[in-house]
Amino acid sequence: MNFHSYDHACRELTIVIPQYGCWEQTVACCSALRRHHSQELAITVVDDGSSKQDRRASQRFLPLDVQWIEQRHCGVTAAWNRGIRSSNTRYIALLNNDVVTIKPWVNELIDQLENEPGRLVGAELRREWLLSRLQDPVFRGDLQVLSGWCLCFERETYDQIGRFDERMSLYWSDTDWQLRWKKQTGNNSNAFGLLPSGCLDHVGHVSTRHLKSRSSRWQQDRNTFLAKWAP
Repeated sequence: MNFHSYDHACRELTIVIPQYGCWEQTVACCSALRRHHSQELAITVVDDGSSKQDRRASQRFLPLDVQWIEQRHCGVTAAWNRGIRSSNTRYIALLNNDVVTIKPWVNELIDQLENEPGRLVGAELRREWLLSRLQDPVFRGDLQVLSGWCLCFERETYDQIGRFDERMSLYWSDTDWQLRWKKQTGNNSNAFGLLPSGCLDHVGHVSTRHLKSRSSRWQQDRNTFLAKWAP
């Protein structure tokens, strides 16, 4: 394993955190990152059309050096792309705002990405049974993807695979992007890297629980995904 000081590793990484309301979660997420890592760590919060009150509260309580970006409400997928485009570091980590850092993890992440260039790293694997419907032999029998609440990669990998598909505004775009990565690189889920367990705590779906259109959005994005991969 390569040795990194916290400062060196943090300077190589941008953490992109989308926000739609729930500013308290964003502040807690960023504060925990700061407690366990160097001040050199670049954090970008992309606000996806929150209310004026939420935006003001976030900007008041976030650390001053957090980059703040606003966009009209068009979904987490667009927020990911916007945050990545604004970065200039070698590595990117997409992190939900309802994730709290329990202990340092950036050094381990950078080591994995350096030791195996082109891989994807996350906090947990999940089985996506919908993938069994895909006809492409590249994916046959391989039903695992990384959970989208923590997804990390080299900027070069993002440039090669392309932007997250914003036609899936809230769901399925992380799965779509990982399938494109698998298809282009020939890698399967065995090539995924995982951070040590216990370094991150994910509350889960905090920003979407209050959405009245949550079910319909999920179905719409699912239909877009299937039309693309299982026509």
